[in-house]
Amino acid sequence: MYPSFSNRILTIPSSLVISFQQGVGLVILAGCYVAVQQVFTKRVVGDTNELATTLIGGERGSMYNTCAGDSPTLKKLTSVNLVEKAPTDLKYNFYSLHNPKEYLDGNDAILVEQGPYELKKHSVAYNVDQKPSALSEGANPDPKGNLEYSTANAYLVLDKDTKATTNLQRNNDLSIAFSDNKVTLPETKRALASHLSMSDSVVNYSPDYLSLLGAFNDEVNLILSLECTADQIANIGVAGKAQCSDSQLGDSSASTCACCMMDNDFKLATSRNTGVPPAYKNCNSFFDDESNTMSTLSRLASHDGGIAVKSAGEKKYDGSGDLTNGDFYTALIQEHSVNDLLFGYPSAFLGKVAFQAQMDQAKKSLSSPLSSVELSKRMLTGQMDSDLSFKLGDVAQYTSDVGSVCFATCLAEGGDCSGHAPERHELSDVDKIKLGGIDCMPYKSTYETVAKCAAINTVLSQDSNAAGYEPCVCANASDEWSSQGCCLAGGINNGESLRGEGCLYEVAGIEDPNYAGMDTSIANAIDLGSALQAWIDKEAATVSSEFMCPAAEAGLDEHDNFGAYESFEGSTSHVTYYHTGNDRIRQADVTDSASTVVSTPVSGGSGKFFKPKGLTVKVGTTQISDGFPIGIAHPVYVPNAKKSIDFHFEGVRDKFVRNKVCGTDTCIFSARLIPANTTFHATNATDGAGLPFNGLQPVGHVNGPSINGRPEYLHQPLYVGGDELLYTQQDNSYVGRAEGNGIKIYRPVMKSDPGAFNPDATDSNYQLVDKTVVDSQSKALLSHVDIEVATGLGARQRMRFGTSYSIWECDPATNDKCKLAMNSQAQYSCYSGTGSAAFNDLAAADKSDLSTLGLDNFTYPCSAANLLTPSVVGGKILPQFWVEESTIHASKTEIDLLAAYAKSYNKSGNAFILMVCYVFLGLFLGFSMLLRCLCFEQKASFMETEKPAPATTASSSKSMA
Repeated sequence: MYPSFSNRILTIPSSLVISFQQGVGLVILAGCYVAVQQVFTKRVVGDTNELATTLIGGERGSMYNTCAGDSPTLKKLTSVNLVEKAPTDLKYNFYSLHNPKEYLDGNDAILVEQGPYELKKHSVAYNVDQKPSALSEGANPDPKGNLEYSTANAYLVLDKDTKATTNLQRNNDLSIAFSDNKVTLPETKRALASHLSMSDSVVNYSPDYLSLLGAFNDEVNLILSLECTADQIANIGVAGKAQCSDSQLGDSSASTCACCMMDNDFKLATSRNTGVPPAYKNCNSFFDDESNTMSTLSRLASHDGGIAVKSAGEKKYDGSGDLTNGDFYTALIQEHSVNDLLFGYPSAFLGKVAFQAQMDQAKKSLSSPLSSVELSKRMLTGQMDSDLSFKLGDVAQYTSDVGSVCFATCLAEGGDCSGHAPERHELSDVDKIKLGGIDCMPYKSTYETVAKCAAINTVLSQDSNAAGYEPCVCANASDEWSSQGCCLAGGINNGESLRGEGCLYEVAGIEDPNYAGMDTSIANAIDLGSALQAWIDKEAATVSSEFMCPAAEAGLDEHDNFGAYESFEGSTSHVTYYHTGNDRIRQADVTDSASTVVSTPVSGGSGKFFKPKGLTVKVGTTQISDGFPIGIAHPVYVPNAKKSIDFHFEGVRDKFVRNKVCGTDTCIFSARLIPANTTFHATNATDGAGLPFNGLQPVGHVNGPSINGRPEYLHQPLYVGGDELLYTQQDNSYVGRAEGNGIKIYRPVMKSDPGAFNPDATDSNYQLVDKTVVDSQSKALLSHVDIEVATGLGARQRMRFGTSYSIWECDPATNDKCKLAMNSQAQYSCYSGTGSAAFNDLAAADKSDLSTLGLDNFTYPCSAANLLTPSVVGGKILPQFWVEESTIHASKTEIDLLAAYAKSYNKSGNAFILMVCYVFLGLFLGFSMLLRCLCFEQKASFMETEKPAPATTASSSKSMA
C-alpha cells in the first residue's frame, strides 16, 4: 500500500527560498544602480556638460561666433532684411536758450528742454569681409577671425504714420544687391507728441562757429584776418614795424608791416603829436559796425539764424558813436529747426568768412603762385583743405545743391528766401532729399549773386575793359550765376570783390545725412532701399571690425575678447585728448608742442556680445542662468567718446524682482548693466575725464572742422553722476569777475504739451533741474545694457548720452593773441588783474600820459567772443542735447532657442528627480528583501524544511494488515 499524503505538509527547501529572495533583491539593487548610472550620466552629467559647452561656444569664445560658413550670427549681423531686422530707435531732447541776448550780456542762461523727437534708424553693413584677427593668440588662428564692414544708415522721422519700402538683398559673397522687387515694411506710427514738430526751433551755440573761433583764436583776430595776414596781425605793437599800405594789407608777401595800431597806443601817439594821428590805422577802425565788412558779417549771421545782440542807438564796437540803423547779429548763438540740427544745414556766414579769412594760409601753402580766381576755385572745392586750419569741403557743389531745392522758394517769395525746401517725403532725387526741409534763408546770399553778376555783365557788355569790373566766375565752373546764383570764385562789381559771395558751407548734422525720400512706385511711401544705396554710393566708407571668431584652442585669453571692436572708423586707436595741465580746453592745445597727446586704443564691444558665464543653475530649474553676470567690468565702446566705458551689474532689485528678456512666449532671466559711478570722473591724470567738472568728458579736441577743435563735452543726460556745480556754474574767479552768468536748466514735468514757458507761475509745468532732481530720476536717465548671462548675448540696450558746448576762454595772461582785445577805459569786466600788470609794466612816461588821457584801466573781454559779446564769460558749459539710442540685439528666435535649452535642462532634471524617487523605492525593496532573508535565516525552527508527521500505532498496524 502506498503512504497517505493527507497528513504531510508540502515544503520548499530553505536554501532555494533564500537564494530566490536574495536574487530578487540583488536584481532590484543592480537595476537601481544601472538606472541611476545611466540617467545621471547621460541625462544629467552628459546633457549638462553638453549644454554648458554649447552656451560658452565650446572653445570658440561664444556660441554666437561666426566661424562656420552657415553661422546664424553672421547672417544676422549682415542681414539686409529690413522687414525682420529691428531698427534703432532714437529719441532726441534739445535745450533751447530762452534768453540769448540777456545771457550774452552777462546774465544767467535759461535753458529749456524740449522733446523727445523720435526717429528710427535703419542700418545695413556693406563691404563686408572676414579676415584674420590681430587679437587672435592661438597657434592656428582662424582666417575668419575679424568681421570687417562699413555701415549705411537711413532715417524715418516719426512725425506721421509712415510706410517704407526696401529692395535690398544679400548675396552669397556678402555683397549687397538692389532688386527690382520691393517689399513694404509694416507701417510705422507717428511717435512725436502732438505739440512737437521737426520744424520746432532750438536756440543754442553754433558748434561750427566755435570751431571757426578756435581756428583764429577769437573774434578780434578773426575779423582782422579778413583784412590782414597772420604776419601783419602778429606785428601789431611790435616796435619798428610800419603800417601796411592799403595795397599791402592782406598781401602774404608783405610780412614785415603791421596790420594796425591798438586803440590806446593810437590815442597816446595822437596826443603826443599835438592831435595829429600817427601813420597807422587804428585797429578799432576795422570794428565799425556800419563798415562794409562788419555789416556783411551781421547780415550773413542773420541769414544763418543768428540772434540780435545790438539795436539801433546802442554804442558801436569801435567806440565812434551809436548804431544808427537796424540790429546787429552774431553767429555765436543761432536758431535752427530740429530737422536742420539733426541732418545738417547751410551756413552763409561760414561759407564767406571761413573762406576769406584763410586766403593767407592758402597762398602760403602754394609751391607756385596762382591767380586769385584759380586759388579761390581750389579752396572752394575742397582741394586745399589739408592746408587750412578750418576745412571748407566742396562749398561750390554744396551751394549748387542747395540752390536746386531753395531757388524756387526764394523766387516765389521775391528773393526773401524765408521759407523752407520741400520735405524729404516730397522729393525723389537723392541729392535733393539730403537737403529736404532745410531753412532756405542762408541761400539768400547766393540768390543775390544773380542780380550782382547781371549788373557786372551789363557794364562789361558795353565796355569790356571797364575799370573796377570783372566778370563773375562760379567756383564749380558752371554758369549758374546767370540763373539760380552760385558760389563765386571771381567777380568785381564797381571795385568790390565778390570772391566768396554766395558760398554756402555745409554744417554737418548731429546724425548722418538722410537720403530717405519719396518712393515713386508706391504712393505715400519712403524708399529705404534707394536711401541706403545713395548712402553707399555717396558717403565715404568708414571701416570698423569686430573679433567674431577666436582660435579653436582651450584656455586662450582671446576668448574673453569675443565681440570686441578691433577697429572703429578705420583705426585701431583714436586721439581723444591733448593734455596740457589746464582744466579747460584751450585754442592752442592741439598745436602746442608741450601737449601730451592721449591716444586711446579701440576696445570694448558694441553691446551685442559679452563674456559668457556659462551654465550657473542646478539641474531641474527652468532657467539656464541665475541672472547674475560675471563680477567684472563690461566695457562698451562709445563712438562719441572714442573710447570704451565700463558697465557693471546694477545689483539686486527691490523684492528680488528679476530682469528678463522674452521670446515668442517664454521669458528668461537677464542682467542689467549700467555705467560705473565714476564714468567721466577725474580718475586719470591725462585723459581729460572730469574736466572742468566731474561728469564731463572733453571730446572737442578732435571734433569739428577746425584743427584746433572746439570746447565740446560728452556726458550722461542732465549731467547725472556729475558735480553739483554743473547745474549753476556761477563761479567766475578764473576770469577775475564776480559770480554770475551761470545756467539754469528747466524740464517739462509732463509728456503732453506743457504750454508756454513760465517757470515763475504757481502752476508752472516746468521744473528747475538740480542735482537732487537728477539723482531722483537717475534710473530713467542712465544708459543700460541687458544681457543674457549664460551666453553673454546682449539682448537690448539703451545708450543715453548728452553733448554740451562752451565758449572758448581768452585769457591774456596765457594767450598773447587775446591781448589785442584790451580796452584801456575799463569797458570790459574780466582779467583786470592781468590788465593792471600790463599797465604797470609800461614805462613811467607812458603810464603818466595814459592816466592823463583816462586810458589807464586795462581790462579784457570775458571770452573769445571778445568783440560782439564781450560780457559773456567763456568756459560756461551749456547743454545742447541728449539722446537715447535704443537697440534690440537679440531676436525672438535666439531667445526661443535659449528658452528651449532651459526647458530641456528642466526636463533632464525632472527625469533625474523622478528616477531618483523610483530608485529610492527600489533600494528600499531590494535592501528590505536582503535584510529579511538574512534576518530570518538566523531562526532555524522557522527556516528548517518541514518533516512528515510521525504515524500512530493504530494506523501502522492497520496498514500492515
